[in-house]
Amino acid sequence: MKMKRFLPLLLVLVPLLSCNKESAAPSPEKDIAFVSIRPFETRSQIGTNTLTAWSKGDAIAIVSDIEDTPSVFTLRSGAGYSSASFEGVKPEGNLYVACYPSTARCNGITYRGLLDTKVTHTMPSQTLGALPMWGRGSDLSSMTLSPICGIFQLNLTGTVRLSSILLDAGRPVSGEYLCSLSDGLFAMINGSDIVLMDVKGTELSTFRETPFYFILPPGEYEGLRLTITAEDGTVKDLVLEEMLVIEAGLFTPVGFDFDDIEILTDDKD
Repeated sequence: MKMKRFLPLLLVLVPLLSCNKESAAPSPEKDIAFVSIRPFETRSQIGTNTLTAWSKGDAIAIVSDIEDTPSVFTLRSGAGYSSASFEGVKPEGNLYVACYPSTARCNGITYRGLLDTKVTHTMPSQTLGALPMWGRGSDLSSMTLSPICGIFQLNLTGTVRLSSILLDAGRPVSGEYLCSLSDGLFAMINGSDIVLMDVKGTELSTFRETPFYFILPPGEYEGLRLTITAEDGTVKDLVLEEMLVIEAGLFTPVGFDFDDIEILTDDKD
């Protein structure tokens, strides 16, 4: 008797479920955004542009003046170049703000991300993955993102193979940052004063400089300290006497000969 009671109900549910399955909402149509990175300039050679490049797997977040929820656009083509196309669902609106990296948290007013405390020695074209960028415009077919940090370029010569470089800025330079979507204003809100760079296997030369790149928040740095460790255990400590000024979108180069820096400790002795 129970089966006779439930049978009509099941017969009614089957067509309803089939109907719901057929009427599922279609996936939103994707748009293409064309995005360029504004080139860096070197403080000592203003006008000499150094390009950074997009990489496979890169993505940007786009919000509008109407929709606060970010829409993620993924790289479609252009890996290895400073200009590339990204694919995603275009938010409704008249003005758009694009942020990189897309993993930063966005609430429509600000976005929050992280600058790593531990980094690995790379060339400038490979630093993009850790470089916060921001840009806005009314046309997704032509967007330009500008770096909102600068790069401290430490140029070293010498006769040793290095292991690590510790930068101590005396102020937060890694950890959580906050960026305003209205003007790109950048600030560290919860961070560390240090950045430790892994440079294992990097051999210095007496004939040419080897550059090491640290992404730093814009601002003035007084008494910035560098502790440079060689693979043989030699540790040398260097404090920058002059004020170091870091500006967004600029390389700020400083050069030293490792052999001329005073020895802090030597584990062999």
